[in-house]
Amino acid sequence: MFGRLTGDERAGAASSDGDDEASGERVLCLFDSGEATDGRFVQVAAAMADGGRFVVPVDGAATAQSLKPESTRSPVEYETRFLERPSAITTEWVVDVVNRFDISIIFDIRDRQSVLGGGELALATGRTHVTVTPGTEVESLSSCLVPVARGPHLDETLDVARAIGESHDAWLDLFHVEDGDPQAETDALFDYCADRLGDFDAFDTWQYDGWSPAQAIVEQSSYYDATVIAAPCKGRLREFVDGSTIEVVQSLCENSVVTVRSGDVDCSRLGRWLGEFLAPKR
Repeated sequence: MFGRLTGDERAGAASSDGDDEASGERVLCLFDSGEATDGRFVQVAAAMADGGRFVVPVDGAATAQSLKPESTRSPVEYETRFLERPSAITTEWVVDVVNRFDISIIFDIRDRQSVLGGGELALATGRTHVTVTPGTEVESLSSCLVPVARGPHLDETLDVARAIGESHDAWLDLFHVEDGDPQAETDALFDYCADRLGDFDAFDTWQYDGWSPAQAIVEQSSYYDATVIAAPCKGRLREFVDGSTIEVVQSLCENSVVTVRSGDVDCSRLGRWLGEFLAPKR
């Protein structure tokens, strides 16, 4: 079921797929072949694998060589595992790769039409799933709008935003649309975010007064190179009735939209259709 490791890479792989040598995150990076791939986000995925393992299906040895740590601009170290790209990336194929290589994060940079939507990969694998909806091409990735709110995907969203900040020396604006919460709760949210970001300090917090989070995010996103946002917490039925902030943001934002969905959320397909996500298992 697995493609073999590409020629020169086989010798560089550890003797056992299930070894414990890699202590950091184990990232599976999915991207389209060809020059259309945004290498900046491949670099972000590699940064998240720092100290861990970077697993990528590729279509040739040249692509594999370009993804080795010594060939990237980020000062990171990771194990590389390269698989031959299958003719079609299916849920079953991804689940097998996740299980074999003990993947913790799936970073999906494929064209939007080819990405498995609705969080199916997160649900099927129980792993964090990050998707990138490409926007207007920019020369750098130096600033990110990071809308924040309480929810089961907040931690992973902040982790991805930090990886962008560290790998591209980017500034983060943590953006919360005021929805009537007491000021103390908003302050507590920003304090929590700051704690999660740890010693990363290239960020600011911004409380925005507005009636529509989606409208506010779309309007402000044009001033940033990327928007990093958590996947929706409400079920599909409620999204149908109330509208989906994520779909509006992905469709209307001019910049690239990075959507983060935690796999560590206890929610069945029926629950995801009818109601709210339950709390994370932590």
